[in-house]
Amino acid sequence: MAIQNTISTGLRAVGALSVASCLVLGTAAPASAGSYRAAVCHAGFGAGRADAAFERSSRHYLDAASCDAGGRGLTVSHERGRTPNGRWGAWLVRAPSGTSISRLSVYAAGRSGGGNVPELGVGAPAGPLAPLATPRKELRRITWSGSGARIVAARLRCRRASGCEAGKDARVRIKRLVARLNDRLAPTLRLAGSLFAPGSRRGPQTIEPLSADVGGGVRRLLVQVNGGPVTARTVSCRLADQIAVRLRPCPERARASFRAATASAPFRQGPNLVRVCAADYAPSTAANRTCAERRVRIDNLCPISEASGGATLRARLRRDGSKAVVAGRLLDGGGRGVADARVCVATRVRMKGTAERVVFTPLTGAEGRFRVRLPTGPSREVRVAYWPDARAALERHLDLPVRARPHLSLRPRRLVHNGDRVRFEARLPGPASAGRRVRIQVHAGRRWLDLRQGHTGRRGTYCARYRFHATTGRRTYAFRAAVPRQSGYPYEAGRSRVKRVTVVGN
Repeated sequence: MAIQNTISTGLRAVGALSVASCLVLGTAAPASAGSYRAAVCHAGFGAGRADAAFERSSRHYLDAASCDAGGRGLTVSHERGRTPNGRWGAWLVRAPSGTSISRLSVYAAGRSGGGNVPELGVGAPAGPLAPLATPRKELRRITWSGSGARIVAARLRCRRASGCEAGKDARVRIKRLVARLNDRLAPTLRLAGSLFAPGSRRGPQTIEPLSADVGGGVRRLLVQVNGGPVTARTVSCRLADQIAVRLRPCPERARASFRAATASAPFRQGPNLVRVCAADYAPSTAANRTCAERRVRIDNLCPISEASGGATLRARLRRDGSKAVVAGRLLDGGGRGVADARVCVATRVRMKGTAERVVFTPLTGAEGRFRVRLPTGPSREVRVAYWPDARAALERHLDLPVRARPHLSLRPRRLVHNGDRVRFEARLPGPASAGRRVRIQVHAGRRWLDLRQGHTGRRGTYCARYRFHATTGRRTYAFRAAVPRQSGYPYEAGRSRVKRVTVVGN
């Protein structure tokens, strides 16, 4: 048969979110590094000595600090007394946890005396330093770049084997230090607030993010609803012209409280995706960021029942011919039916971004029973709710799968002869019927085999043709349109009614 031959070879919101206050917990996780510049002991930016620490291994080394305009900076000197070889005193600048220094600019000066030698480098304070330069008598600018250093040290160290005497002029000093810090750790984030409580929410709710960051600190808290930015809180940080005046310029912990008006856009009735992000400090958009997502169901359309006392809600879904029926019962704490209570039946088409629709709000009968017949349509989520008050609802979630029933038509309808073409037109039910896969199948023996396949056009229709040319005698062929299950199309796999064509051969 020609058709069999052909087949065998061709098978195939927050509407209004108002900011309240700004706190956080946890440990950070690795992330792609953000970077920022920070100053220490730099009068031009108003940066003091808070992030520099003096340490020594001998009491004979003394410190002095003057970071104001005209000040000498951070100084190490040596007083009278013999100091053993290898002992030292140093001003140290340590990068915060999770950060490292990749570039450095610092003004330094130094002088040897009595066996004490000034040193400037990066590394551990008591261990060997990777030298940046040897400080000279006159203050001069020194720059460095390299892979992540954690500590910058300006050190005066005894390097005489027999020990060091008091060196009248022995000293080292630094000032106007500017470092580029790479922050490798993203903030941690926790979500609290009434919006994230179990069950459907209605009316004003709260979103309360809590974030912590051990590197540059928490700079921003942002809220998105259903993919769109809604609001943000920028945390106050210690900055001067995008230069941090502390190595950790922003608070290590931050907390905000946002008021979410769920009855306003961008919230919608039914499921909503709420995304909250915390970002650490960086002057560009390259800051580390941690985000948390929560799916929240909003219900501002179901009425609040005038009859309270309901403790248990039962609901089930059954078929009644081509219709679907939702039936259930509302019971009190003693298992007795609650009469005259308002129950809400809502449906949502199983498509991303679609809102829920309230279809019925029946009153319960004398025994607390209710029953509604749902309109025809695509596959839907069905929710039955009883709101005794505005705080929380009793809910039941049901699923209504519906098979696709495409309409198949054949042209011409008259008797067909060899050499004639038959045109197939398969029209799919909406919504989202454009661009869907369709197969035109023919019954061959005991199987249905694919004859033609393709995708629907903008109006949800797929058209194809087939020419008969090898039929002998008089034969009747059976055809149908089959639609597989596919993402974004709210129907289960289904098929049309069978249509037949009689063909007269030679």
